[in-house]
Amino acid sequence: MAFASVKAHLIWIGNSQEIVLPKMLLQQYHLTGEVDLQPTPEGLLIKPVVKPRRQTWDARFQQAIAQGQAPEGELLEGFSDEAFEETEWQR
Repeated sequence: MAFASVKAHLIWIGNSQEIVLPKMLLQQYHLTGEVDLQPTPEGLLIKPVVKPRRQTWDARFQQAIAQGQAPEGELLEGFSDEAFEETEWQR
């Protein structure tokens, strides 16, 4: 697939120079927030930083159980429904 050349300008901001990328490129290559800059023999490669998605609670519990942990037991240690009903809901 051939890509059309896009020109951008370097601008001074304080003691640094910055490049303003057209909105079309930002959207097309999913560039938001943090980017990875990789020098190549042909020039500078700009790639989006892809952070791993957060695990769901279910996945985290399954992972803990697979590692021999019982997270629900640790979280609920010392908790009883009766004690909660007797102390927390009194008027």
